[in-house]
Amino acid sequence: MNRLQRSGQSLGALAAALLLGSSTTLPVLAALPKTQPTELANRLSGEIIPLLASSDSDSDNDKKKKKKKQQDQQPKQQHQQPQSTPPNKQEHQGKPQKDSDRKLNTPTKNSNKNPDAKKKSGSQKHSTGNNKQPPSKSKASDAKRQESYQKGREDGLKKGREKGYEKGYSKGYEAGKKKGKDQAYHKARRQEWQSWNRDQWRSYNRSRRNIWVRPVTYNRPFYGYPTWAQNSNWGYNRPWDNGWYSSANPSWSWWGGQALGWGINALTTALIVNNAINNAIRERQPTVVVPNSSMQLYYGSVEARDQTEVTFMVANGNDTYEMVADCEDGLLNGEVPTVVAEAELVNTACQVAFGST
Repeated sequence: MNRLQRSGQSLGALAAALLLGSSTTLPVLAALPKTQPTELANRLSGEIIPLLASSDSDSDNDKKKKKKKQQDQQPKQQHQQPQSTPPNKQEHQGKPQKDSDRKLNTPTKNSNKNPDAKKKSGSQKHSTGNNKQPPSKSKASDAKRQESYQKGREDGLKKGREKGYEKGYSKGYEAGKKKGKDQAYHKARRQEWQSWNRDQWRSYNRSRRNIWVRPVTYNRPFYGYPTWAQNSNWGYNRPWDNGWYSSANPSWSWWGGQALGWGINALTTALIVNNAINNAIRERQPTVVVPNSSMQLYYGSVEARDQTEVTFMVANGNDTYEMVADCEDGLLNGEVPTVVAEAELVNTACQVAFGST
């Protein structure tokens, strides 16, 4: 009996503890009828013990243990898995994956990058000029480009030749041939002129082309001349070699045949030409009258091309012409003078350029 009482007391204490620790057992204990200790013990032996097994405290402890166990395992799992692993892969981590699933779940090279940054880098790449363009040119386009280049080159050469020919012709066709230094040609011409008689010279003078067909615009005043042509010591200030020319005894191969027809033995002397230049400089006049002619020479326009040729401007009639004189052969624009006035023009220009003063 004492044992039963102690059992009943312990059970009563246990029931009181359950009533205080868990709110879920209150209805159950409240509904229990007032019975004897023996009956209460028998009833509690079948109801309270299972109730203890399913108590909240035990379930809470189990949950805490389970949660702690999961927390202890979680760092290991995170260490094994990459950060970029998708959630679906973490959930099915324990299951073996197929090759196709691995390929789909494998992160790409640029998967972690910002898509906006990717677009920006792509736009910068296209904006710079260093990126290489994909080779889109075919052999046909290369051949067409080469054909266009060749055609353009040929057209350019053709236009250059035409322009050069026109420029050379404007300076005098025969003068251009002489400029070519064809010494054999000039030697043959000199020998031919020396062998001509009066009739042959008359025929040449009638058939010679007209060299006075290309007038130019020129009206330079005295103060527009170069410095050497404004000084009384002009003969010593000429910017080229000089002093070799002499009009006293012309060595021109054509002189004998032509001069005989003109009825003269010599051209105007260097002294007369020099005095005319000095007077023009003293009076600030830009021209001198060519002896035995109506032409006026712009003496400040005389310029040596080389050791034998000079260019100059001369007023003839109402027009002005740019002429070329060969002082060694006595030619005017590549032709033998047909009248004494042309011969005097060559003599005056060559005296200004190369004569002694």
